[in-house]
Amino acid sequence: MSTSNAHTDESETRASLSRAQYARRDWYGEDESDDADADEPDVIGHDPNGNAVTEQKIESLAHLWLKQTTEEPLLDPVALCEPPENGMHEREGVTADLTDPEVYPPTATSLATPRGRMEKKAPSSRRWRYSEDYGHMTYGGIIRNREKDKLLELVEYVTANISAVEVPPRNQRTILEGARKLKQRGELNDTTIMQRVAEWIFLPRVLSDDADRDFHRY
Repeated sequence: MSTSNAHTDESETRASLSRAQYARRDWYGEDESDDADADEPDVIGHDPNGNAVTEQKIESLAHLWLKQTTEEPLLDPVALCEPPENGMHEREGVTADLTDPEVYPPTATSLATPRGRMEKKAPSSRRWRYSEDYGHMTYGGIIRNREKDKLLELVEYVTANISAVEVPPRNQRTILEGARKLKQRGELNDTTIMQRVAEWIFLPRVLSDDADRDFHRY
């Protein structure tokens, strides 16, 4: 789904921005509101309207923008990032598509089984994604990187249409240039680049500081 014919971006409304700010870190599944153990988000600054900007808000918006403007399936993080184990897959770095959230994982009952917060919630009242190629279930997924022109099209669209804060034309041009340089360098994935874009939109001082360093961070 290109940005030119996409439906109204959820990031344009204050209501959806609020929802993204407090969203669970399962950016690709279904919303859950019963996680009492979730940490309070860290405030990293305030936008020009005086509203708090949190790390979770920045991360959630970056994923929201990317996920809303692609029809590509998510990549299985186990198959892509984990080394082979017990014949789960043949080699490191293999890619495998994930389904939409559809699987309810079973409960791990053994006391010897390490259990994180997500495992303790199983069998989940929410569906997890499933890799048909390798049989992995995962609570999240990895968004594919896109071609430079497609990513820059998204950056240009977001900066021109977001309504929660005003992004002056000069800042729009600077953000687009910063995203172009980050993409050309090839050091960051698209998710991280869009997190930078979200920071630059809501925290103009960060944009100015990064531009002074030619968009290098140390």
